Amino acid sequence: MKNKNQPLVTVITPLYNAEKYIAQTIESVLNQTYINWEMIIVDDCSTDVSRKIVKTYEKEDNRVILLESSINFGGPAKPRNRGLENAKGEYVAFLDADDVWLPEKLEKQLDFIRSTNADIVHTLANVIDENSIHQGFLNGHRVYNKLKYLFNEKSVLYYTNFININSVLMKTNQQIKFSEDKNLVALEDWNYWIDNLYSGLTVKLLEERLLNYRVHSASISSRETDTGYRKGLYLLSFLLLNKKISIGHYVLSSTLWVVKLILKNSKL
Repeated sequence: MKNKNQPLVTVITPLYNAEKYIAQTIESVLNQTYINWEMIIVDDCSTDVSRKIVKTYEKEDNRVILLESSINFGGPAKPRNRGLENAKGEYVAFLDADDVWLPEKLEKQLDFIRSTNADIVHTLANVIDENSIHQGFLNGHRVYNKLKYLFNEKSVLYYTNFININSVLMKTNQQIKFSEDKNLVALEDWNYWIDNLYSGLTVKLLEERLLNYRVHSASISSRETDTGYRKGLYLLSFLLLNKKISIGHYVLSSTLWVVKLILKNSKL
């Protein structure tokens, strides 16, 4: 798509010590068939050569913008919020510094978001390893597909995060921020989707694989550990105290989390 009169998309990328992958990530944005975008990369005090790599791209293409933090936050919430605060686009997309978009990702999502009038559009994803070798498909929808027949979409989201942030394109809304509660590190995106749905925004799935989601030793989510389950229960408590879920939702979701943990440990 070559028409620069099309709406601007702001791509927000938190960066911390991703020297091995950040070039591939930026290239995947440069290779988009949709060209009217800006990419805001927010460095969280990297100690490797990540910033140097980004500055090379910044000099070559003024759509790439590097913002540098003065102190390390220790998670992507604050960098994403800083990106949102500086976003000029009508739409915003998120992309971690080790993941890769397929070339038609933005173009197809923009067409879809217009045709459905959704506020948030996410996609399916491939899984790749540290060497960019295809490992299969991301199965984040398995639990969602089972529970959606019992609960509405918002209630399902209290139990499982079926939205991959790196696949999202959404209408820019600077009123909703990522929680910077340190106890929600690794779950801040989950809370963010709940906040968006709670405010009345609509979510739609574009059933195409338009993201290569990288899984490697430095990025494996702690949600699959006992610590991850404790974080999940903390998130539910956080939502309950902030009156975003009822005590009934809390009890049901907490029970499902505990059952899932028991079943997982029984297979070890």
